[in-house]
Amino acid sequence: MIEDSFIESHVTHNGGKNIAARWFSIFALCIVIVAVNFFGLAVFGGPALYITLMFSVTLIFGFVFMFKRSYTEYDIEISNDNVNVAKILGQSSRVDLMDFSIKDCIYIGPVTDDRYKSDLEKADIKLAVTAVKKYPIEDSIWYLLYKEENYTCMLILDFKPEMYKVFRRYNPRNVAFYRAPVKKENETGEENV
Repeated sequence: MIEDSFIESHVTHNGGKNIAARWFSIFALCIVIVAVNFFGLAVFGGPALYITLMFSVTLIFGFVFMFKRSYTEYDIEISNDNVNVAKILGQSSRVDLMDFSIKDCIYIGPVTDDRYKSDLEKADIKLAVTAVKKYPIEDSIWYLLYKEENYTCMLILDFKPEMYKVFRRYNPRNVAFYRAPVKKENETGEENV
């Protein structure tokens, strides 16, 4: 009897340079709020302070809303042969992006494979769900190529070794060979990978 398999992966894009941009935008927002309030108070006096404060509060709420919407996470769920990819915006709304069967994949393999570049050019829809926006070309990044209706779709993801068994179980002919890293002990007794 074959046991059910379930693999879940949660990916958050690393901010990197976005962190500096976000701090700069917070600083700029503070300057705009202070300038609007001082300008309103200096030109129109005390009665205008109510309007400028309401404008400031509206700016803050708008900024917080946009800030939360820019925070993006992805969920990848592999349940038996079904792969589901969803995008989570602002830690609240979930949008399904891809839902397909591993059995329908044309090819599954690492981005270091010889056929990756030609498959990338053939793909009409490409979705990279990795920790960094510009993923490195290395064995830890894999892609799944499949056809849906008239489109060729490619999902690029951070590979976990437990995924390989599931890929091979449901689509053995179209999965690249995976060589698992072997732990070796060096002369001092420490493990090397």
